Amino acid sequence: MSMQLKRAFVKIAVGVFFLTVLQKAIGQEMTPEDRQLIRQLEQKRILAIEHAAPSVIAIYGDDRSGGGSGVVIDPSGIALTNHHVIMGAGISGWGGMADGKMYRWHLIGTDPGGDVSVIQMEGRDDFPFTHLADSDKVRVGDWALAMGNPFVLTEDQYPTVTLGIVSGVQRYQPGAGNNQLVYGNCIQVDSSINPGNSGGPLFDLNARIMGINGRGSFQDRGRVNVGLGYAISANQIKNFLPDLLATKLTEHGSLDANFSNRGGKVVCSTINELSRIAQAGLALGDELLEFEGIPINSANQFTNLICTLPADWPARLRIRKADGTELLLTVRLLGLPYARPKPPPETEKPPSPEEQKARERQRQMVELLRADPGTVRNLPLNQRYTEWFIYQIKRNQPIAEDVVRITDEVLRQKKVIGRLITTLGANGRFYVEGEIEGRPLAFEYDGTTFYNCLDEDDKTELSLTEAKITIPIVQALGISFMNRGSGFSPLGEPQLDGSDKANGLVSARIKFLDSDQDWFYAWVSLPDESKDITPSLVRASSEKDCDHRRGGVVFDDYREQDGWLVPHRRQVVAGLGEEELFVFETRKVQILPNARPTATNASEHIKSSRHYFWEGSR
Repeated sequence: MSMQLKRAFVKIAVGVFFLTVLQKAIGQEMTPEDRQLIRQLEQKRILAIEHAAPSVIAIYGDDRSGGGSGVVIDPSGIALTNHHVIMGAGISGWGGMADGKMYRWHLIGTDPGGDVSVIQMEGRDDFPFTHLADSDKVRVGDWALAMGNPFVLTEDQYPTVTLGIVSGVQRYQPGAGNNQLVYGNCIQVDSSINPGNSGGPLFDLNARIMGINGRGSFQDRGRVNVGLGYAISANQIKNFLPDLLATKLTEHGSLDANFSNRGGKVVCSTINELSRIAQAGLALGDELLEFEGIPINSANQFTNLICTLPADWPARLRIRKADGTELLLTVRLLGLPYARPKPPPETEKPPSPEEQKARERQRQMVELLRADPGTVRNLPLNQRYTEWFIYQIKRNQPIAEDVVRITDEVLRQKKVIGRLITTLGANGRFYVEGEIEGRPLAFEYDGTTFYNCLDEDDKTELSLTEAKITIPIVQALGISFMNRGSGFSPLGEPQLDGSDKANGLVSARIKFLDSDQDWFYAWVSLPDESKDITPSLVRASSEKDCDHRRGGVVFDDYREQDGWLVPHRRQVVAGLGEEELFVFETRKVQILPNARPTATNASEHIKSSRHYFWEGSR
């Protein structure tokens, strides 16, 4: 008998002994209420499994061989798996689900650095799905359900389920070299995770996805689980999801600076003096106090946190200079590059059919991994997920049929500096007028053209570029977008531009390109059931970093009234740090009686009413 087998028998014997003792002790003290509570907890676990299992996928390649796992996160069939699973299976294949059926899948976007890929399941539009949890709330000792396809056991496509606990959080596992397969800020579990579980979900007892299982610590050539598994956190996946749906090969973020522990402080130890963060004000010896609003206690903690962010993310740091001065810096992260793979070498011997299929799969993966990181690889697919994000807005919209009049005070540093009245029709036409710091303004959109109406007898047509940088027009288009879904369509065709953060929320950045390839941006918050966040317009600007002198608009404090969803606070901001310039605060929302506009009468109604509205508000 081997030493390893002897140890296993000893562990089993000791476990049985203590279990017997525990059962006797519990049997002497348990009340009927205690037993009822245990049955309820057991039932909760069973229900969680029954709810979650139908969303789990057994991943196979095009030839239905191999084995990995995945999970559906949206009824349209958007699903998650590991990058290393895709590397083995290819860019398309088959997915088996608990209903016993096989469905086609294809790759959308992949993150070699963090070992996450997004795939699209095909064959139905009502896939069973499960939500991503708020993984920042995961604690050591939480129950953890791992589901997947270990050792290709799921002949009936129903996933294998293992139960354990969270053994550790904020773990770090180094990658495979070239900045790939790095597990930062990950979740450690003792749930059995074996070969084939990769890419599958780690659920809590509310059937929410805490993370995606990807790695384990193994013995005996990778076949024996020793109780150490690692899952990529759900919140990291949320940060990358818009980039992945944009069909990008993503990179992880870097400051091009390093930090070390010195004398109980975390200080900058190396820095590229030409980097963005150096230009923003970070220097050698500066103390790092906060990163992304989280107090930093060690250099390892910082490394863990930055591992969860994609390139181009607007990261915030609070630092302390040697003289005690504290600065808040905001910069977009640089990307950590990957080594580009080489094409497979040609051989003189003609390949067999199986070898030819393997070579073609390898060629496709090499082509994928040689794409320029951060760029859209597939525009038609990108358009599909652009529409998906806009649909998230549309399906939560109230029914707006009347004309709405919104009266705002304009404030700077809480002091009133003007007022604004925005009148919108449900068909997208609007009229805006008011004054800011004594300067009057008036703008109209008639469904086709934007106008400056300050001179009532000779209104001036505005170009699209002029409309995009005019804040009263931008805020009106934003309100229309939240109530119609296509409010920014006059500014160009939408394209999913990637992951970003706006007003503190993880967001999808959508770019609108007109016929002259001039751009405009809108930020839509990511749907997040775990945080009770429904998709909404968060920010809009003619520039990605709101660095135009007129800034951009942050939309907040949405309230519904008579079929209209109105952001009662619209903050005009400048720069990547969203410095407040002034604020529109809503004082009155009125639905105009007998005003159900059509395509022909809405503009006339708004125009004929504007003097009454404005004069009546003084």
